[in-house]
Amino acid sequence: MYPKTLRTLLFSFCSRVAVVTGGNRGIGLEICRQLASKGVTVVLTARDEMRGAEAVKNLAAQGLSNVLFHQLEVGDLSSAARLADFIRDKFGKLDILVLPSFLNNIP
Repeated sequence: MYPKTLRTLLFSFCSRVAVVTGGNRGIGLEICRQLASKGVTVVLTARDEMRGAEAVKNLAAQGLSNVLFHQLEVGDLSSAARLADFIRDKFGKLDILVLPSFLNNIP
């Protein structure tokens, strides 16, 4: 069933949690920006901690304070497990998973 009002739709986004891989640049960064602007809490991931933290800082400067960083090496299972533990401990759920960087790593 579809939400009946715009308010209901916006509220449904506001309680959502998203993970975006490769969120520090390119399409991943723009996806982070768009989701955060709709009220979604976004976990921006990147391999490089400095670049990821800088992306979060730049988004915060644009008024998007609902974005946080977590380091992730997509091809490393232990890195993925650490991210999963972080999501479970901090939010208890994950609503949206966006994998643009994963697609770049397929041989």
